[in-house]
Amino acid sequence: MNKQTIRERLLASTMIGGAALAAFTAAPAFAADDQPAQVKEVVITGSRIPQPGLTSTSPLSVINDQEVKLQGTTNAENLVNSLPQVFASYGSEVSNGSTGTATVNLRGLGTKRTLVLIDGKRLMPGDPALPVADLNQIPATLIDRVELVTGGASAVYGSDAISGVVNFIMKKDFEGLRIDSQYGFYQHNNDDAQSQAINKAHSFPVPSGNVTDGATWDFTAVLGASSPDGKGNVTAYAGYRNTQAVTENKRDYSACSVATFNNNPHVCAGSSTSFPGRFTGVVLAKQPSKTVDNSGNLSPYSGAANAFNFAPYNYFQRPDERYTAGAFAHYQVRPWMDVYSSFMFMDDHTVAQIAPSGIFYGTTVNVNCDNPLLSAAEVAQFCTAQGRGGTQDTQMFIGRRNVEGGPRQDDLRHDSYRLVLGAKGDFADAWTYDIYGQYGTTVYSENYLHDLSIVKIGRALEVVNVAGTPTCKSVVDGSDPNCVPYNVFRANGVTPAAVAYLDTPGFKEGSTTEQIVNASISGDLGKYGMKSPWAKDGVGVALGAEYRREALDYRTDAEFQSGDLAGQGGPTPSTHGSFSVKEIFGEIRVPIVQDAPFAKDLALEGGYRTSDYSSSGHVNSYKVSGDWQVVDDLRFRGSFQRAVRAPNISELFTPQALGLFGGQDPCAGGAPTASLAACQNMGVTAGQYGSIIQCPAAQCNALFGGNPGLKPEESDTRSYGVVFTPTFIKGFSATVDYFDIQVDGLVGPLNPATAVALCTGGNTTFCGFVHRAATTGVLFGTGATAGFVTATNVNAGFEKTKGFDVEVNYRTNFSDWGMGDLGGLHFNLVGTYTKTLATQQLPGSAIQDCVGLFGATCGTPTPKWRHKFRTTWTTPWHMALSVDWRYIGSSKADICTPASAGFGGPCLPNFPDASIKSFNYFDLSGTWNFKDGMQLRAGVNNLFDKAPPIIDSSNFGLSSPPFGNGNTFPQVYDALGRTFFIGITADF
Repeated sequence: MNKQTIRERLLASTMIGGAALAAFTAAPAFAADDQPAQVKEVVITGSRIPQPGLTSTSPLSVINDQEVKLQGTTNAENLVNSLPQVFASYGSEVSNGSTGTATVNLRGLGTKRTLVLIDGKRLMPGDPALPVADLNQIPATLIDRVELVTGGASAVYGSDAISGVVNFIMKKDFEGLRIDSQYGFYQHNNDDAQSQAINKAHSFPVPSGNVTDGATWDFTAVLGASSPDGKGNVTAYAGYRNTQAVTENKRDYSACSVATFNNNPHVCAGSSTSFPGRFTGVVLAKQPSKTVDNSGNLSPYSGAANAFNFAPYNYFQRPDERYTAGAFAHYQVRPWMDVYSSFMFMDDHTVAQIAPSGIFYGTTVNVNCDNPLLSAAEVAQFCTAQGRGGTQDTQMFIGRRNVEGGPRQDDLRHDSYRLVLGAKGDFADAWTYDIYGQYGTTVYSENYLHDLSIVKIGRALEVVNVAGTPTCKSVVDGSDPNCVPYNVFRANGVTPAAVAYLDTPGFKEGSTTEQIVNASISGDLGKYGMKSPWAKDGVGVALGAEYRREALDYRTDAEFQSGDLAGQGGPTPSTHGSFSVKEIFGEIRVPIVQDAPFAKDLALEGGYRTSDYSSSGHVNSYKVSGDWQVVDDLRFRGSFQRAVRAPNISELFTPQALGLFGGQDPCAGGAPTASLAACQNMGVTAGQYGSIIQCPAAQCNALFGGNPGLKPEESDTRSYGVVFTPTFIKGFSATVDYFDIQVDGLVGPLNPATAVALCTGGNTTFCGFVHRAATTGVLFGTGATAGFVTATNVNAGFEKTKGFDVEVNYRTNFSDWGMGDLGGLHFNLVGTYTKTLATQQLPGSAIQDCVGLFGATCGTPTPKWRHKFRTTWTTPWHMALSVDWRYIGSSKADICTPASAGFGGPCLPNFPDASIKSFNYFDLSGTWNFKDGMQLRAGVNNLFDKAPPIIDSSNFGLSSPPFGNGNTFPQVYDALGRTFFIGITADF
């Protein structure tokens, strides 16, 4: 066997999991006789205590850099999203509501409950609107490995490590010049018969045949040099990535927005805010809706025939351009001091595009009856028939798309800077130390284009005749001399001047800042005789302290703050704030018995962290774990962890303001639906009961926003596992781990309708959230006398998940089976069985378990079983070929789940979205070292071009945004067809 480095030994492996992690060094790990070289002490994610051959006491998965090459990925989120423990989150295929960031969501407990590290140190928040780590800041080419730890790790790392930790270990100590470049694109054959038919039934353009698009080009240069004395190294890098857009009309299954009506198969549907428009008079009673032609003639509006197909405008994949640069450096200035630093920079620019804005149907607008733009038929329908005429205003619902102004575009840019400076080393023989300071900031700007102003729409619809010229009333009275009439009353009546007047951009900008100072020491107390009489290794300890300050500045312009933009759904306030935390932490590892019968290694670990937040007070986190290696073949492990998540700045300090929620007051009207006793619990007096006015249009007031009084979330994680490394099966290892995570005191907005319903039902805990107008008792109004329901962020409810992680590795050589020198095979299976993923939003409300479900409540699918199974053949001809089998289990629509389980089912027979079948994807890739220092890689993901499941968008879920797009779930399934990639790495 040729000599190999440890890194090279791992190239054929994608996961290490339960096996002990050896140090990554440049020295040969295995000599020709296959004898192991000396292994250094290492620190694994989940503990700060270095130990020789340490195995994690928590479930641990490791992805090495070969997996990056075999997947052909150029972004970090796709790398980790391939693991069965990771759930859908923000990425390049989210457009409507996108933040332009890429995030990770372990166990389905939310991105804000997953802690992201780079080289064991926090990655700062990447966006002031979504203050969690942005994986766009991590260049995939520089990833050496990724370590994922399941469950709470706050005792070691602090806040946010509730569902787990994702630690990106970057390549350092590089020498020479490396050029890495990769090109990839999507290919799909549009041949779905049903999609072709339903589009043609509506005369919608639909693609057919072969299509290639969505190209991504990635280039990275790495330059490294060591000092002549061998004490230091500088590794610098620069990278560029360009991703091309794909619109939904490029795939037959997303060319129109599908829907289900009366339990029939999917049909093309769309929005009632349409073109040339939908018009309904609402003065006396809601009239049948009409649409118009070029002459102003009216005809009945048909949802099936006239709904607006918004799909062709929407991006299936956002265009993106990213620049990265940085450096990692260290130098041993003294035998006991190694000074190190790192700097990372990213500039990412992306555009999210969705369908045109407009006058959105359902919002009442005023139109004067003497408006010269109205045809005689329109005056008769919307004025005369509604008892209005002359100069009077009539009230209407108008749904009309701004097709003349083009699609809405959200131009997003993030610039991030991360600097670490520290020193580490050994002292007094038994001790090591690490002291560092860290500064990270992300600067954000967002320019929202081609939306319309609600105020200007109102002015542009109020038009009078001035000397034969239609003129805005606001021009006549001087309140807005720039107003241009908006002629939506004829199909092609809108002028470019009207579009230019109404087109109103919105602007946001801001930044996040994170500052950290950390000092820690770790020691082997065995050097002082502190060890068990039955163990050879001494007690290990780690102690430290940390100060962290986070600040957020999120500024929105007047258009966003006022809610004047028609396509935004309401106001977006500015947010400013900061908090700091002071922490002291410690760990201990006690080997109890070693090298004894049935106790090859028995050890206990403990950890504790006390944290004092300026925003949310004092909180503690801790862990207790054990590790029992019975014999060389068998190891058991278990742990209990108390983890915390302090509320972030947005949750604390978003300004509070009155808004509307859909619902009715059970204490209003002459015959209230709630009893007098229940209403008195909500502040109603006996005199008011039976005479309170109902909320207008079934919309009551609620007070939304942040809450400075929030407390940290707390979670308990229990995990138990077994590691099987049989000596009688060479090259085989397997781990099975059970996890049980429950998060209490969830931070989130209180649902005002649920709070009222729970209070009415006798749960008086929520009655105090109802604040009625003192005199009238109503739940609406404006100003200081308004009634409302408090819907600010609160600590309430819980979520929990349970399941099993499985990992199996087997490596063998053909020569071991008498088949000659044909190289070797490596098999790797990583799977997760999710037994429970349940949420209770409020105490007393239904507990909803979303395992095996998707839909309006559960959002993206949560299959019971997911796995990836990679088989790699390392040939003797400097080539490696690999096949990866990705399996996603089936799931059912939550609306088809019985009401007894907290949902609305069962659904009707033959409901087309009742379930999503299981999906099997196969990926083929390979590498070829065709010359010293030259490696070519290529591959095809989704080899058989399997189309994604097609789902009515009403079943995408209530998450913000829904992680559904293009009639499917692109963060779960391969939504764009095959992916081809080819790349080269050249070392000089």
